[in-house]
Amino acid sequence: MPDKTMLILKIKPRELGEIDKAMAAVKGIKSGQVMDVKKEPIGFGIEVIKAGILVDSKDEGAVDAVTNEINGLAEIEESEIEGMTLL
Repeated sequence: MPDKTMLILKIKPRELGEIDKAMAAVKGIKSGQVMDVKKEPIGFGIEVIKAGILVDSKDEGAVDAVTNEINGLAEIEESEIEGMTLL
């Protein structure tokens, strides 16, 4: 059984002009291993953050821990899981 899960999250920053600050906050989370963080345009000059975060598949609460930590950041409006895959 694979022991790691890659989460792909779409993250909306609280302030559109502060996306770099929000990206830095996401990179600093402790509940998962941040593998990739990038800006993704969604239209009309608005960007969201896409993040790839690696968690332990054996830890049943790992996915919730990551989403709760990210949603708890002051710079983040909300996040949603777009996908996940076992590694």
